[in-house]
Amino acid sequence: MFYEFRNFGDSEYVRIDTENNMNFPKHIHQSFEIILVTDGVIEAGVDDRAYTLRKGDALFVFPDQVHSLKSEKSEHVTFVFSPLLVNAYSEKLKNKVPSNPVFRPDEHITKALYSLSADSSVMLKKGVLYSVCAAFDTGTDYIPPDYKNNRFFEIFSYIESNYTKECSLSGAAKQIGMNYSYISRDFKRLVGINFNDYVNLLRLNMACHLLKNTDYSVTECSLESGFGSTHTFNRNFKDRYGVTPNQYRQSFREQKKR
Repeated sequence: MFYEFRNFGDSEYVRIDTENNMNFPKHIHQSFEIILVTDGVIEAGVDDRAYTLRKGDALFVFPDQVHSLKSEKSEHVTFVFSPLLVNAYSEKLKNKVPSNPVFRPDEHITKALYSLSADSSVMLKKGVLYSVCAAFDTGTDYIPPDYKNNRFFEIFSYIESNYTKECSLSGAAKQIGMNYSYISRDFKRLVGINFNDYVNLLRLNMACHLLKNTDYSVTECSLESGFGSTHTFNRNFKDRYGVTPNQYRQSFREQKKR
């Protein structure tokens, strides 16, 4: 199993891939993922449960769910997108997952998904993806994630619930009841970066979302994103994006005017 770090997109991240005969091992990432089967049969695994997908079926994978695909003859389209694009839906279902991730989108929803591209406007992305979430939500039950087979994934749940406030490795170890050294060592092995860097990236993604979509001051964006001080926020932001938060916001507003 591995952490697919390329899916750690910013608040407007969408990736769309058309793939054939896919065999993809167990992996996790921080984005939502919808897999729409256009031909053939795919055997999918989500959190140690097996599902058979046929033409017209779709699989809705939530952030930090372990999933895999296996197929000898099939075609499908994958839509991977940031939770912040559907923030109301994501927040409503924090620390929950679908009891059954398989659904069958109707022609309208399928057509809307096909209208998307990575370069689509933010409004189009949000409109389409909220429509898909609403269609999936109808008649869907949600349950707490099952951590009994691998308690390590409780760490991601802890981070998701706490990254905008106090969120530390020692706090995670204490709440989950896991060894501090074990978490520190194995988190970096699995994700590719250490615990604090991962938390900071989540905070920076949230900050970008607030800078683009609210009139909050930089100080307010810093505090709402979980940074303890504006100085720390500004330093981390410039290290990550090469510009200050104010420059980032101004650049975004100028692009919208074009």
